[in-house]
Amino acid sequence: MEKANEQADMLFIESEPENRLRLQYRSLRRQVLFIQTFSVLFCVTCCTFTLMYHANASSCKDNIAEEPPRTEMQRIESNRRDTTFIHLKVKHNILAVKTRDVPWTKYSTQDLPDYSGYFALSEDGTSLEVKRSGTYKVSLQITYRGLDNYIKETTLQQDIKTYSHGYEAPIFLLTSMETLNFTSPYWKKSIFSEGIFSLEAGDKLSVESNNLPLIDRFHQTTFFVVYPHFSSW
Repeated sequence: MEKANEQADMLFIESEPENRLRLQYRSLRRQVLFIQTFSVLFCVTCCTFTLMYHANASSCKDNIAEEPPRTEMQRIESNRRDTTFIHLKVKHNILAVKTRDVPWTKYSTQDLPDYSGYFALSEDGTSLEVKRSGTYKVSLQITYRGLDNYIKETTLQQDIKTYSHGYEAPIFLLTSMETLNFTSPYWKKSIFSEGIFSLEAGDKLSVESNNLPLIDRFHQTTFFVVYPHFSSW
């Protein structure tokens, strides 16, 4: 009986390491299987992401390739509008004008752009007609200078006004005024004004000054510039 028990104990002792090895082997197989499965899923995910990335990159390249022609056309159109302006200088026979409107004349240089599609200057030069409705930037600078007769004080005022259809009286867009005190008859003063206005086709711009004889008409410091910001076609 004792021998039988000893043999059973020996069998139990021998079978316990085998069971432990089997459990470790099974656990190791599970770990290897998990790592293999994870590796396969990772590779599939990377391949899918790579294919999607290349597809999006090719579509972006197509969009970039198509964009420059449209952008170039817009840039050319914008430059053409921006450079279509009129630059006027004051007439030398300013004292022949019976009103307070400043007479203007265009520059004779060939470098200035053709503005005939946007503006028309009247024969006497006192009004500038707008041919296309839109938003326009108007800039005015008048330089005044002292005369031989000495004056101690004077007020300089200049106005930009427009004559529109449906309005009997002119509409004043900009008014600039300065009061000056002098200690010498030899002086110069430039007054600059600028604004952006919505004008209709047929509107006529003019400049009014309360001191036409004091305007310096022999230098380019007196000018009247108008160019479109946006106009309808």
